[in-house]
Amino acid sequence: MRKNILVFTISLLLIVLAACGGNKVDEATAEKYTAKAEDVILLLNEGDYEAAFELFNEEMKQGLPVSAMKQLTPIIEESGSYQEIDKASVEEKDGLYVSVLRAKYSEKNRVYTITFDSNDEVAGLFLK
Repeated sequence: MRKNILVFTISLLLIVLAACGGNKVDEATAEKYTAKAEDVILLLNEGDYEAAFELFNEEMKQGLPVSAMKQLTPIIEESGSYQEIDKASVEEKDGLYVSVLRAKYSEKNRVYTITFDSNDEVAGLFLK
């Protein structure tokens, strides 16, 4: 139940911030936001939710506190050991940069959608 609420909350934040498709970005911008998103993913994989939280903008800090992020632990753990990012794309929509990364794990692959605002702070986070 708590997992469903967390997924719903994160999904809602992402939908509100990045509804509708965006515009492709140049290669340098794509590399920048792919690297930033991968940094967030690595922090989540390490269970360093406090460090990930510090990368959030104010809306995300209110919507997804550290205590709620800790509910991601079982989802990440059931994926197995983290291996690599094997696909990534970045689009721009209304000044937000939406990074979609597929992470390979030993047991299950996961898709992370991480949105960054104009201050390069995390404005949305979705894990599927």
